[in-house]
Amino acid sequence: MDEHLATGLPVMQRRDVVDLICRTVRQVRGAPANIDESTCLFGANGFLDSLRLVSVVIEIEEQVNDSYQLALSLADNPAVSRERSPFRSVGAFADYIVALAEQTRA
Repeated sequence: MDEHLATGLPVMQRRDVVDLICRTVRQVRGAPANIDESTCLFGANGFLDSLRLVSVVIEIEEQVNDSYQLALSLADNPAVSRERSPFRSVGAFADYIVALAEQTRA
């Protein structure tokens, strides 16, 4: 049973966001066989190059915005300029999305 806000919109659960990211990343050519929240996406240990990262981020942004009736921009300047990239792992990316959604809905 889905949880919903008073508005009738689904509440974003971190585990659902992790699942969404994992499903999306599995479709990328060269993705590891096993993907979970500890999987490195981008950076020194990541398997995504910058073009694939952009593609994944755009796909996830569209899915999140459609599913949760939000207008999040996941690749904005503050995200890209952080000292610790929110795109470094599945878990870090999920945390970033959930935090951004909470800020947007507040």
